[in-house]
Amino acid sequence: MNALSLSLRQVMKTPLALWDAANHVLADDRAAASICFLIYHRVTGDLRLELDLDFSLFRQQMAALAQSGRVISYDEALARLSSGHLSERTHFVLTFDDGYRDFYTHVYPLLQELGLPAILFVTTGFVDEGMPYPLMARPNASVAPLTWEMLGELAESPWIRLGAHTHRHPQLAGLSPSQLEEELAWPVERFRTELGLRPAHFSYPLGLYTPEVMAQVAQYYETAVIGGGQLATSRNWNRYGIPRVPIRRSDGWWFFQAKLRGWLQGEEAVYEWLHARRSARWRRR
Repeated sequence: MNALSLSLRQVMKTPLALWDAANHVLADDRAAASICFLIYHRVTGDLRLELDLDFSLFRQQMAALAQSGRVISYDEALARLSSGHLSERTHFVLTFDDGYRDFYTHVYPLLQELGLPAILFVTTGFVDEGMPYPLMARPNASVAPLTWEMLGELAESPWIRLGAHTHRHPQLAGLSPSQLEEELAWPVERFRTELGLRPAHFSYPLGLYTPEVMAQVAQYYETAVIGGGQLATSRNWNRYGIPRVPIRRSDGWWFFQAKLRGWLQGEEAVYEWLHARRSARWRRR
């Protein structure tokens, strides 16, 4: 992502954020009695992609969240949503997708330092083969995955929960029944073999799913997360469709703060429309 592309994306965000501000989003229940599940991917900053934040920005964001005292674990968030006992102040859950090695070298030490819990959704084929399945649309991207040894250490940490993110990160809606079953079952087997544990939670690649995919996911996992940009409330959450808020490189500092308030959902609508169009083209091939 060059400077021009970054600036154009920020220009797009500005009217969306100002619209939310003008309509007093903080006064409605998008910012009250809710939990904000944040999505991160990579935080090294060398890929210059939206999913790869500069580490200095990531550290600034984590320090602010730690200072708020409102970061809770994934399991605590589930308990609160299930019971309907949500605080009037938004709380935050840190989620990470894919399984890049910088989670171990950059993210994990910082979370330990600040005392912040998080959940990591792992693409097991990425770990097994080193093939960057989550970035197949970026053939020139060179990234290293976590190793099973690293994941074993993370699994023993009180700060980290591990979940599954398929085996090879495909768009699940376009798979045959046997292919879908393989993508859901194989991570369970790989976790069992390598770590002696069963992943209870799942993340849909690109946040895309259908009712049929969701029903199949429920056969293997206890919960699943999507995207969408919404804050989770006791009214809008679904155990197999927990909304999350993607944090992107172009958010910088100001738009990151806006997203913590439930703003910029319009941006997610644009991205979902683009993903749906790409998915439809892919299925027609």
